[in-house]
Amino acid sequence: MRHPVQTIAGFLRQVGLPPLLVYALLSGAFMMFIMTLARLAFWLAFRDGSPLLDSTTLNQSLLMGLRFDLRLALLSVAPLLLIVALPFVGARAHAFARPRWWLAYSALVWALLSLFIIFDFGHFAYLQLRLNASILNFLRDADTALGMLLQTYSVMPVVLAWLAFVILMGWLQVKLWRICAALPRWPHMQWWKKALAGFSAGLIMLFGIHGKFSQYPLRWSDAFSSGNPFAAAIALNPVLNFFDTLMFKQAEFDEKAVREAYAQMAEYLGVTKPDAAKLDFRRVVLPKPNAILGQPNVVLVLLESFSGYKTSVFNNPLKPTPHFAALAEQGKLFTHFFTAHAGTARGVFATLTSLPDVAVSDTTSRNPLAVNQHLIVNAFKGYDKMYFIGASTTWANIRGVLKNNMEDLTIYEQENYTSPANDVWGVSDKDLLLEANKIFREKNKPFFAMIQTAGNHRPYTIPKQDTDFELKHFPEAELKANGFFADDEFNAFRYLDYSIGKFIAAAKQEKYFDNTVFVFLGDHGITGNAGAHMPRAWSDLRLTTGHTPMLIYAPKLIQPGRYDMPAQQVDVMPTVASLLNFPYINKSMGRDLLDPRFDDKRNSFIIYHSDGPEIGIVDKDTYFTMSANGSNAKLYDLRAENPLRDTIKDDKKIQLKQMLTKNIHETARYMLTHNSKEPHP
Repeated sequence: MRHPVQTIAGFLRQVGLPPLLVYALLSGAFMMFIMTLARLAFWLAFRDGSPLLDSTTLNQSLLMGLRFDLRLALLSVAPLLLIVALPFVGARAHAFARPRWWLAYSALVWALLSLFIIFDFGHFAYLQLRLNASILNFLRDADTALGMLLQTYSVMPVVLAWLAFVILMGWLQVKLWRICAALPRWPHMQWWKKALAGFSAGLIMLFGIHGKFSQYPLRWSDAFSSGNPFAAAIALNPVLNFFDTLMFKQAEFDEKAVREAYAQMAEYLGVTKPDAAKLDFRRVVLPKPNAILGQPNVVLVLLESFSGYKTSVFNNPLKPTPHFAALAEQGKLFTHFFTAHAGTARGVFATLTSLPDVAVSDTTSRNPLAVNQHLIVNAFKGYDKMYFIGASTTWANIRGVLKNNMEDLTIYEQENYTSPANDVWGVSDKDLLLEANKIFREKNKPFFAMIQTAGNHRPYTIPKQDTDFELKHFPEAELKANGFFADDEFNAFRYLDYSIGKFIAAAKQEKYFDNTVFVFLGDHGITGNAGAHMPRAWSDLRLTTGHTPMLIYAPKLIQPGRYDMPAQQVDVMPTVASLLNFPYINKSMGRDLLDPRFDDKRNSFIIYHSDGPEIGIVDKDTYFTMSANGSNAKLYDLRAENPLRDTIKDDKKIQLKQMLTKNIHETARYMLTHNSKEPHP
């Protein structure tokens, strides 16, 4: 009687696959089988004491885990598949009866995979986290870590079991190869059939690694879409998770520097009960006497690349944003407002978490180690929470940050709208805002919504159906003199303003409008020539990169005003929450912009990631900048005719700003992975 493996191998051989390819496919399938058993064992081992899972969520996690396992299995056998693709090997693979190198490679893969599984179980039992690159921290104190390991666990039986497993897998690999090598020679096939078979196999492999029927590949953040941490843990693959987090290892904080900074930063942030031993930045913020009563709605609109110097509120001669300027007359406008960095993913993260994204290797939204964040928005008890985007939140792993941290969140993406896609960024900004308005008018309870626009971005597509939007044209020289580099960019910026106007006009017709606080701000600015209508420092010192107006608009609820003190993106959520009548816990770098306690120590932190990084702080009159290692410190006068030449030489002032900048940077690095969720009052 034939062994089942022989039957499967024979079938694969009959369809024209060479022995080495049959061996690779069966090895990958067997690896997936073992990883599935390990995943089920993980669930059984840790389900007690973990958040409860209903059967639907459990099945979804297991299926997602299967997709991660498929990716790892395909990546593991990829070298064998590439060898098969070589014409002088693939067609003669039957001749390699004892391919020692291939079998040795397979044995090494199994040895490493089983080690990862063992360490993963131990890591989760100890820290309630799947294996990640932070385990390398133990190498700093290897003696202590080894001692703890030997005194806590029965290491020798585990080692013996691991060796036995590796030997067993090696023996099975030899048996499997012998079955495959005994198959008949690869029958003669026409070249085009071989090419078609190879191309098809390659596509299937690439799709398996991609992992989704989507523009975006399967990412670690997809595991966190349920919001249940144990469901995410079940779905993750320990090997892939380790390498996903490895690239963020270099972004770790310096604990000694954080402790040295604590006293100053606790005072700077208004920590009422400082605890240097615990590095505790937690503070409970109570409602103000003049807080808005009831439960007003909040709609936060993140405007793509909404540079201050390009807008009408800063007197751009081309008057590109009349609708926003009209709203600014009736709201609280913050004119000296900065984002800490360029990049939409960083802007979304900073706005939600109230932390500057100081990670250098990649955006923090892509860092699995930073997926657990305390959000002020969760203090909005009884609110429906919504996130609107024209395309997909899979981009930059934003979905993981959103779903894992924002309680009771509903995400609206391109597939949820009736409006047609405009370009690669999904539906147009006008349609996105109007689609959101349709959802808002049906709400019977208070809501918090964040809307992320994207149209003010190449390819700058203006929808043809918006015939009431009139294109304007200026000579190229005039455009460049006023901060725009081309006609299409200028009109796309105007279209964003047009979309704001359409949205507010529609909202005013709805009953929710009078009880809603609208917040508009840019996700970041754009580096460029700020024009003669702005101080020269904006262009010379690259302040255009982060400068964007921020507007709080609620004509029925708050008094208008213009605020020229330094403000920053991380302050948005503390400020919005402090307008409302409930307490909240703040553990972040953000502070209420309307709290006079901080008026004498306001500034905006800025970081240029690609420059070393370069870090700095902007206050009302100066800009201090230095390399992250403390070198190249300079203090510029924002009011100077030539700020690059007329640097301030006050050594004491430079030293004070150098210390504050360093302390903000070190504390922010620490907070990225030490801002874990906790219940609000």
